[in-house]
Amino acid sequence: MLYLEHQPHPALKPFIKALWYVRDPHAIHRHERVLPTGRAQIVLSLARDYLTDASNPANPLEHSPAGIFLGIYSRYQQIDAIDLTELIGVVFHPGGTVPFFSGNTRLFTNCETSLDDLWGRASQNLRNELRELQTPEEKFALLEFALLTRLSLSKSQRRDPILDYALTHLHASPGTTTIAELTRTTGLSPRRLSERFNELVGISPKLYCRIQRFQQAIQQMHLGADIPWAELALTCGYYDQSHFANDFRAFSGLSASDYSTTNRIWANHIPID
Repeated sequence: MLYLEHQPHPALKPFIKALWYVRDPHAIHRHERVLPTGRAQIVLSLARDYLTDASNPANPLEHSPAGIFLGIYSRYQQIDAIDLTELIGVVFHPGGTVPFFSGNTRLFTNCETSLDDLWGRASQNLRNELRELQTPEEKFALLEFALLTRLSLSKSQRRDPILDYALTHLHASPGTTTIAELTRTTGLSPRRLSERFNELVGISPKLYCRIQRFQQAIQQMHLGADIPWAELALTCGYYDQSHFANDFRAFSGLSASDYSTTNRIWANHIPID
């Protein structure tokens, strides 16, 4: 399997975390559970004219569009590893989708939307041109150019400074930063802060904080940190081990013990068959 990440052009960096490309000529039908990260993505299939819909294993003939926009998910998703034959995608920073997709970001939460429905013919043209290119570097360059073009045409070319202030504090200490603290330091009421998060990020600040706390635990566990569950829970800002266990299962559908024993390549991809 080949997996590459590409750092975006400086003009895109405030909005986009990375572009990525994966190619696995030996990919087979195998289901994987993808854990929530608090980030939206674009996914484009370059191997075939559809993505496999793994959400309904009872009907394997169901397919998703070849190009999709995935809003932030507050629960795990299920994918078919056969799609890893060849994919390219974009990972957005929270709040970074605004220049590229009009409307309230909340509308895209916990769902996938056809990129053709959002970008029209431009989406189809982009995917066709990407498939004609030979190297990952050429594909990254074309995808980056398409994103730069959309950014240049957008009316929202700057990030919201209050949102960025809140996100900076949440990322620095997702386990200890409180919504009360954010409302006090930003000058926004709890209701207005929640409205801004829902509109620009797609979820509430409280839920976003929970996902980041969960991710903090996931990353430590994936690196093989030998930490007792109770200590890990406190390190990541949970009240106690029970709180940690409940949140872990809510986001992953697994116990922390089950996760720690899975044979996985990536922290957020869990083979399930």
